[in-house]
Amino acid sequence: MTNQPESFESVVIGDGVFVKGTFTVPAKAVVNGVIEGDLTAEEVLVGPTGKITGRVSAKVLDVRGELHNNIISEKSLIIRSTGKIAGKVQYVEIEIEKGGEVQGTLNQTAPGAPASLTSPSQTIVTN
Repeated sequence: MTNQPESFESVVIGDGVFVKGTFTVPAKAVVNGVIEGDLTAEEVLVGPTGKITGRVSAKVLDVRGELHNNIISEKSLIIRSTGKIAGKVQYVEIEIEKGGEVQGTLNQTAPGAPASLTSPSQTIVTN
């Protein structure tokens, strides 16, 4: 089964939905509900009502809701004006819109560097 549309490799956690566990998504994960657990995907969009508590790893992370714990962005991390992140964050490039919040430890890495949250970092708090 090759050449499947991206929708077959994606997942949407709707507003009001609560899931718990470890999730691996080949393409895009859209989270408007709540995830307790780990999420790995190519791209993660956390909607304004979305909340993830656990390890999140993706090439591209677009945050309009909340992320808590360890966050790894292998390419770009965008924290929108309604976005809130608390925890250890590893990223290659970051954009924080006015109003976006980050509490915790930020660690910038080179593109293609292995994912690790144990290297030297910088503590940042923004409001």
